[in-house]
Amino acid sequence: MASFRFDVDTAPMAASVDTARGHLNGVTVAVTTMQAAVIASEREASRTICENVDSGFFMLVKSQISQKAVAAYSEMESKQVALLQLAKALDGVKRQMEGDFFMITKRYAKLFNSLNKALETRVKELDRPAMHLAEIRGKMVFDKLKDDSSILFNLSAEALPLAQTALSGKLKQKTREAMRTLSEAVDENISYTNKVDGILVKSESDSAGGSNRCFIPAVFLVTDSLLNPGDQIETVYTAHADVWQNTTPIVSEVNRVHDDFKWAQLGQDEKDKVRKEFVVLCEKEIGDERLSKEINRLFGESAWEECRNGLH
Repeated sequence: MASFRFDVDTAPMAASVDTARGHLNGVTVAVTTMQAAVIASEREASRTICENVDSGFFMLVKSQISQKAVAAYSEMESKQVALLQLAKALDGVKRQMEGDFFMITKRYAKLFNSLNKALETRVKELDRPAMHLAEIRGKMVFDKLKDDSSILFNLSAEALPLAQTALSGKLKQKTREAMRTLSEAVDENISYTNKVDGILVKSESDSAGGSNRCFIPAVFLVTDSLLNPGDQIETVYTAHADVWQNTTPIVSEVNRVHDDFKWAQLGQDEKDKVRKEFVVLCEKEIGDERLSKEINRLFGESAWEECRNGLH
């Protein structure tokens, strides 16, 4: 069998392959460069878009705020102009009122001065001798005080008793004021002592065999709760007085020992007395007739008990 041997020169193909590889490398570099450029351009475009959006939103908000500020400023200026006009009007009214006041004051001052002079003239005419005597005594008493050296010459037998009488009257007036002040102080001391004695509990030695227990009325009220069925609300009411303002100890003591009380139904006589006073109180304090009737009805349907052993 015949054999054939072919020798093929691959150098051109290898050269072409080498050339293609160079081109492929160039294409790869170009693609990579293009991809980087595209990414950079996209980033730049997105940044530009964001800046434009932010700038547009900022300008929109700024324009709206500017418009509101301009509107508020114009309204403020209008209100300020109105306030200035009102202030000027008030100043005008004030000046007018001051002018009227001074005019009326001046008019009445002249009127009262004329009335005073007329009354003075009439009094002088009615009591001419007494006024003449007062003028003479005034000259004798007050004129000599201007010159102490002339006291020996002006002091007469009639002026000396007059001066003594004036000093005695002044002393009596001061004595009366001092006695009145002392009397008021004694009255205040007695009133204060009585109030303190009414507050304090007397000792056995001071009571002289009597009871030293003080009784104060108190009402212990138990009502059903409207919010929690089965619960009860306990309230204590007691009297208030000027000498006994702090009722907290009484309320606390009643809340503490109310379980030990011996409760009993109130007698009919006592209940009738309380009902009578309650009806009188409703007639005085409540003007609505319908409300008064409803309160009296509820009072008639209610029942209460009294403590037999009292407070300890």
